[in-house]
Amino acid sequence: MTRGTVFAVAAGFLIGLAFACGSSKALGGSDPTPIKANDPAKAIAKDKLPAAKAKLAESEVSVSTVVVVKNLSNADSVAIADYYAAKRKLPAENVCEVRMTDVEECSYKEYAEQLMGPLKQFLAQHKRPVDYVVLTKGIPIRTHEGAGGGLSVDSLVVMMDTAEPAGRPGGVATMMEGNPYFNKAERFSHARFGIYLVTRLIGYTRADCLRLVDNSLAAKRRVGPFLLHTGPGHNDEGFKSVNDGMRHANEILTSRHMTSILSTSDRFPGDYKDLMGYYSWGSNDLKFDKRAYNNLGFAPGGIAETAVSTSARTFSDPKAPWQSLIADLVAQGVTGCKGYVSEPGAMSMAHADVLFERYTAGFNLAESFYMASMHIHWKDMVIGDPLCAPYSDKQAAGNR
Repeated sequence: MTRGTVFAVAAGFLIGLAFACGSSKALGGSDPTPIKANDPAKAIAKDKLPAAKAKLAESEVSVSTVVVVKNLSNADSVAIADYYAAKRKLPAENVCEVRMTDVEECSYKEYAEQLMGPLKQFLAQHKRPVDYVVLTKGIPIRTHEGAGGGLSVDSLVVMMDTAEPAGRPGGVATMMEGNPYFNKAERFSHARFGIYLVTRLIGYTRADCLRLVDNSLAAKRRVGPFLLHTGPGHNDEGFKSVNDGMRHANEILTSRHMTSILSTSDRFPGDYKDLMGYYSWGSNDLKFDKRAYNNLGFAPGGIAETAVSTSARTFSDPKAPWQSLIADLVAQGVTGCKGYVSEPGAMSMAHADVLFERYTAGFNLAESFYMASMHIHWKDMVIGDPLCAPYSDKQAAGNR
């Protein structure tokens, strides 16, 4: 199929962005749209990666800063939200109830009226500062509207307290925005950055979602292993920054005496167990092996990213054709991961070096993924309990 060209606003200036609209490979489908040579989404230079540990001890994260949202129209959503609130000991006033459609894709109007409006009203009346919003299975993941296949509901919630950018007729801005928390090395707060860090408890089944919570609470510091597979190809301009990020992440992890496996062979690696970190091209790998992908196992606290354009396109169909899905990794025991509801462009993938540097420095799951991600108001979903922090001296402080 063909590739069209659109222009997107990111980090305050125009970026030329070519959207992949197909071009399926024999095994995996299309690569994420390549980064152009003059785009800013390159691997973070070693001397530009802020030291994380210095500012980490300034404050601990309280459960009082987390709000979980449950859709009263969906039994899974109610059960998952109640389970999370009980296990994390959230204050009763930190559970937000909405009634909305429970299909995977909704209209922007449905999102705005049934989720954003009630949630903003809830937060406006809340007595304590809120930094994190946890959505659940049973709340739509994507809007009809939006460039290249729709926008992530989660990423819209991230920006819901900021002025909505000018959009096309219909009321929704269709393009990405720069993430003000990208590549920071400090504790997050809504007051400072003006956005929320939004994660989702979602998987194929209710049991998968509850396991995300259990794994977070069972997470503990481990030296690894971390599996980073660059694989064959993807070393041309536009894609090589993803591989460069993995190579730099390997250097960082090794310097911290972690067990890091940088896999560069043509063989797609599988059969690894108790992983604390994973990054690959998923089904975009020229030698992708679905059996190997589905034989990956994770320790509690393990996190993952795959450079796959539509890795979060569904959480309802384990047999969905086309590209690899992060829902498989959730079913296989991952504690946190990042995916995309439609084509995001390669620049939107989490920077492996930032992600694993922050996580192993003690930042929590949500902070680590968002510090590693350039864009919001886009296609991204972060899966897992935001407070998971196995490399922190204390996963979460009690209520303030």
